[in-house]
This record gives sequence, structure tokens and C-alpha cells, in this order.
Amino acid sequence: MSTRREFLQTLAGVGVLGAAGLQAWAEGPLAWPHPIGLQIYTVRDAYAKDPLGTLKRVRAAGYQEIELINLDSIPADTLKGYIQQTGLKAVSGHVPLPKDDNDWNRTLGIAHTLGLSYLVIPFAVYKTADEWKGLADKLDKLGRVCKQHGIQLGYHNHIYEFRPQGNTTGYKILLDNTDRSSLIMEMDLFWATYAHQDPLAWFRQYPGRFQMLHIKGLKKHLPPQDQNPYEFPKGKFIPFTEVGQGRINWRPIFAHVKEAGTKHIFVEQDRSDIDPFKAIAMSEKYLKNLRLS
Repeated sequence: MSTRREFLQTLAGVGVLGAAGLQAWAEGPLAWPHPIGLQIYTVRDAYAKDPLGTLKRVRAAGYQEIELINLDSIPADTLKGYIQQTGLKAVSGHVPLPKDDNDWNRTLGIAHTLGLSYLVIPFAVYKTADEWKGLADKLDKLGRVCKQHGIQLGYHNHIYEFRPQGNTTGYKILLDNTDRSSLIMEMDLFWATYAHQDPLAWFRQYPGRFQMLHIKGLKKHLPPQDQNPYEFPKGKFIPFTEVGQGRINWRPIFAHVKEAGTKHIFVEQDRSDIDPFKAIAMSEKYLKNLRLS
């Protein structure tokens, strides 16, 4: 019986596969054959000083999509022009919970000008199950308003959502008490892993709810920590690293993105030991070439 190697050599010899095709066939399908996005928070300092120049550098690093921050820091028409100049596509924006209906309508107006498909609440911190249920009710209502305007509401986790609330967690409360069409989850896989969660278990339990993922590396060989890294003095504890350089095994996650319902991914690195633009280039290169086998 022919071995796999002999079979591949035969295909190459008769010209069925070229060299590039042979290598791709042997290595398996790309883990993410779609546009790779960047959460602009990763390069926030440069963006605050020179938004257009920063966006150009993001595009030069290979990214095609972006997720924005501070939507009201630049006039929407101006920012839209910057984005168009770079050839990037602004898919999503992180926004705080609104103060009132007028505040939310203003945010929706900015999102429309920028052509965003998603608005995402970046995180929340509550101590009781009742508080999380109150947030779920609010997000459900905000999400229904978003749908009326052709925008999808999402929620992005940190670690607080996974802390026990009796026999449940804040994250489960949000999923169980919101309509799947009103609220999707943007699972941050660093924070989920840091909180000792199994993302695949969440994908299985709530299929289709994770339309966006944050992709960021968690350093190897770190001592166990339950404390938020942001609670340490700046620079004293940096668990973040470039995608592919840490402990998270990305292949199983990307093997289940269809089950998760994932449509967009965004690289994010909250803090870096190296220049952020070098870091994002490393992460993009890794994801662009990652194969499932």
C-alpha cells in the first residue's frame, strides 16, 4: 500500500498538483481563510496622536478589517475618510453603555456614518447575579434598538464575567437572558483562557452566539493568577504576547469557528514587550499562515 508521501509524490510527478498546491494539500486547509482584523486598542497611543498614519501602518501590516475605539474622538466624517484612504474596512466599534436613549441614538448615528456592522460593549463589572441579570435586560433592549437600525449588538468579556455567581456566572446569565438575535458575544480568548475557561465548551453549549473573536496570546510559564493584570502596576505583569507565541493552542479553536458562528476575528494585544507595530505584524503573519493540520 502506498504511503501518504508516495501518493503526494505521484500527484506532483504527473502534474496534478503544483508545488504550492501540493504543499497546501499536505498541510491542510487554512485555519482562517478570511480577512484578519485588528482591534485598534492595540495601537491606541499611536492612534491618538496620528489616526490616519496609524491606520496606514495597520493596513501595511496586512490587516484588512478593524475594530474601533473612542468613536467620538474624531468627527465621524473625518474618520470615515481616513478609513477609506487606507482601504481598511471598519466592522465594529467598542462603545460604553449609554447614559440614556439620546446617547445611544447618537452612537448609532456615528456607527451608521462609519458603516459599522457591530457595536460592542467592552466589559462590565458586577458582584451579584441580580446585577448581571439587570445588565442582560439592558443589553437585550439595546440590541433590539440596534436591530431596528441594521446593527448587531455584541458583548466582549474580560475575566469578571466568569466569576461564580452561585451555581452560574455572569457570562452564562448574559447568554441565558438575552435573545440570540439581540446580543452576540465577542469572546476574548485570552481572557477566557486566563479565567480557566474552555472556549470550546462555550461554543458547544451556545452554538452560533460567538460571531466575533478576539485573538491574543497568553504567555507561557506564567504563575497562576486570578488577579486582573490591569490591577498590577504598569509594566509589572504583562501576560499578553503575540499570537502563536504563547500557550493557547489555536488550531482546535479555529477548527470550531463554524460551530461558534464566527464571522470576524480581531487581533488584540493590550500590552507588549516590543513595539506594538512589530507585534501586530508577527500576529498577522502567524494567523495568515496557520493551518488546521
